[in-house]
Amino acid sequence: MIQKQKRWLLPLAVVGALSVSLAGCSSGTTAAGGPSASASPSGTYPLTAGVLHAFTGQNAFFGLNAQAACKAAAIQINAGGGIMGHPLNCEVYDTKGDPADAVPVTNRMLVSASHLQMVVGPDGSDIPSVIPLTEAAKVAEMNTVGDPRYDTQTSQFFWRLTPSDSKMAPALSAYTISKGYTKIVDVFTSDLSASTTVTPFHSAYTAAGGTLLKSILISADQASYQTEVAQVLAMHPQAIVGEMDARTAATFLSEEQQQNNGNLIPFISTQRATQADWAQAVGPAIGAGMRSVTAVAPVLTASGTAFTDFETAMDTIGANPFQKKNSFVAATYDGVIAFALAMDMAKSIDSSVWVKDIAAVTAGGNGAVVVNTYADAVAALQAGKTIQYVGASGPMVFDQYNTANRPYGAYHHDKVKQAWVLDGVIPQN
Repeated sequence: MIQKQKRWLLPLAVVGALSVSLAGCSSGTTAAGGPSASASPSGTYPLTAGVLHAFTGQNAFFGLNAQAACKAAAIQINAGGGIMGHPLNCEVYDTKGDPADAVPVTNRMLVSASHLQMVVGPDGSDIPSVIPLTEAAKVAEMNTVGDPRYDTQTSQFFWRLTPSDSKMAPALSAYTISKGYTKIVDVFTSDLSASTTVTPFHSAYTAAGGTLLKSILISADQASYQTEVAQVLAMHPQAIVGEMDARTAATFLSEEQQQNNGNLIPFISTQRATQADWAQAVGPAIGAGMRSVTAVAPVLTASGTAFTDFETAMDTIGANPFQKKNSFVAATYDGVIAFALAMDMAKSIDSSVWVKDIAAVTAGGNGAVVVNTYADAVAALQAGKTIQYVGASGPMVFDQYNTANRPYGAYHHDKVKQAWVLDGVIPQN
């Protein structure tokens, strides 16, 4: 059984292991012309965070969420005096979610962004083509990509703010088994962000004693899924487990209702369902059927000073209600602040210097002072204290591969409150 608890989800993509041997650009200087600490001009000047994401296409929510997170974090950083006096600006670079488009856009960012200090994103199928470029330029990059190929990466410039799909898959399995669903069908779209969950889920579920009656991969955003729905219903599963984007899920689940006399088989989704566009599209399509949907996603804090500051900053930039309750927006917001604090701790904007302090400002440990805002963190650092920044998304402690792992929980969507509400934490083995 999962541990019962009620809490908001602030709802809410070349690699191998990325053991990259870097050469080329001198440390402390990005290809965008960011000066090294030893060669910094006198006075202060704006630093840039490049928001490198899809802003068009079916994954446009990635970019819009990341932009909101970056802008909100910049408000807090600049209100706290900036990064050693330097204000932070967020500039958008649209990869269109396409690896071919991502390469020239990334190169343009690297040569044109003024004093580029960090890259926010990307998270989709564009990330494999982007990472080698940011690595070669020695620019610190943060993401929420789930691809397990990054689970043992060793680059000091790669930072993942949320767990891998290899962690989500066992959580999906554990929750499914805990509900007594031992005979299921899984349905995933064939895109990269969904498909990386399929194999680890199969392994975890069958190892736990579950029987996979059928596994179906579907192409996203088709006009109809009548054939696939019929295949699912013919197997008489206790539940369906999977991942679909908003448009695909709206079509698939509404057609399931039509073929199943208005009923929906319980659907257990990955964290994709907690993104802003999903409930907006699926809710009207299936109505009361949303009660049959459960989302498995990281458990993130939604209270306290840090969250209050996050909400205030999000209001200031005019973020929409879904972004203000999005777990991945909150985690990205915290990532931008953590990167800024690493620079403050290192007293340097030389990326090869300050990148080593990202883990230090988030890890905690003996004698560390817990701080929840950028201003308080800077004050503590200036007083010579060791800090642990715990932000809007809760503790963000990175492992040896620079991934911030968190527990998972099960959520249902509350139509009145327009939010995903935590039903319970899924125990970790």
